[in-house]
Amino acid sequence: MLLYTQQYAMVVQNIYNAGHFIGMAYRVKNDDSSALTEDEIRKDIIAHARMIETLIKVSPKYVRLHYTKNEDTRTENILKDLGFQIVGYNLDSKDYQFRDPTGEASVEHVYRSTFRNQKETYDAKGSFISIQYDIPDTGSLAAVPYIINAINEEGYTMVRLDGCLNDPQPYKKSADSTSYVSDRFSYNTTGYHQGQKAVPLDELKTQADEQGKSASPNASSVIPKWLYLLLVPWITVITI
Repeated sequence: MLLYTQQYAMVVQNIYNAGHFIGMAYRVKNDDSSALTEDEIRKDIIAHARMIETLIKVSPKYVRLHYTKNEDTRTENILKDLGFQIVGYNLDSKDYQFRDPTGEASVEHVYRSTFRNQKETYDAKGSFISIQYDIPDTGSLAAVPYIINAINEEGYTMVRLDGCLNDPQPYKKSADSTSYVSDRFSYNTTGYHQGQKAVPLDELKTQADEQGKSASPNASSVIPKWLYLLLVPWITVITI
């Protein structure tokens, strides 16, 4: 698992200590729960959660199940029995398809189109949970500042999942516990933060121009380091 690698373990600790919310994505081995006993699935889920718990001292409570063609109600029921809560998403950023940071073929355009379709269809803003991936093969990282500006300009606010759900106890006490706890960043604490700041795109252009003077710049190298933290945490929650 990736969290066994020190680099990824430090990323999780850093984003948690910066006040970001940590959930868990879970994928059954070979995407086939029928090949495993219930006890094997339970132990595997707890092992995944415990790995995160060792890094942030609380266990994730909210879980996103990996997509499978057929709904895996068996695994869903085991997760619920263990005290986890399953959450999905209703805004697919399509960062696996779009590489440009802005324009028609970009993640930013997906956000703007979703917001405008919502308004045109219902004559009101909605609430969205979006999914993005921080691996290099996607267009998410380079698009972060444009996404922030799109959210800002369309009148939405970025919040943590616990803020979206009004959940003051968004973690489990431990991986194998069914008791819920809060931490210093949880909803309704003084450490809780939400919202976003518009990103001055002229500054990004200046950075890009400066990078262009060096050999073989990559898209992520022109993004301020503080933006990285906005991408890594699992899902983005946007509400009115």
